Amino acid sequence: MVDRTKQIEIFLFINPISKASLKMEEEVLKFVNAYEENTQITIYPYHNTQTLYRYMKKNDLSTEMAVWNKLYNESFHLSLAFIAATIQGKKKGREFLFAIQRKMIIQKRSLSKKLLIESAEQADLDMEMFLFDFHSPFVQHLFDLDQDVSSAMGAKDTPTCLLVTTGEEKKATLIEKFFTAEDLYQLV
Repeated sequence: MVDRTKQIEIFLFINPISKASLKMEEEVLKFVNAYEENTQITIYPYHNTQTLYRYMKKNDLSTEMAVWNKLYNESFHLSLAFIAATIQGKKKGREFLFAIQRKMIIQKRSLSKKLLIESAEQADLDMEMFLFDFHSPFVQHLFDLDQDVSSAMGAKDTPTCLLVTTGEEKKATLIEKFFTAEDLYQLV
């Protein structure tokens, strides 16, 4: 049983187009839902040339320029969309992210304006606000800050998780491999 005097913070660094990231998100949410009253989660879309290159190699994808550009743009625009959705609340942001990831990763649908709107509606976002924020310089600035925070917290690849527990003592654990909700329970 998790010590209820501990506060748990989970920082999850993801590539929003990655199946591995989606699986990690699902495991983290299982853990968070089980220990909701003293657990917080923050998801950072972490996207740069190194993380994209590693993603392409892990998934045996061609590194041809056309494939590179498509994946880079999808990851970047989906990151911006997630940040825009999160402005309306972390929970709504996660609902949007899961909705669009499942459509893209599981149903194999391509990122499009139609898909963004469909997923935003599914997450019950204010559509006018979402579309305005998605195209705003402020969301671009937040994206840039997320990249800085991700690097500062030690993320080098996606998915990566930083588990921070506080109580009698503070402990931070950086997890750079796949883990389950049970694995998190063991670490806490």
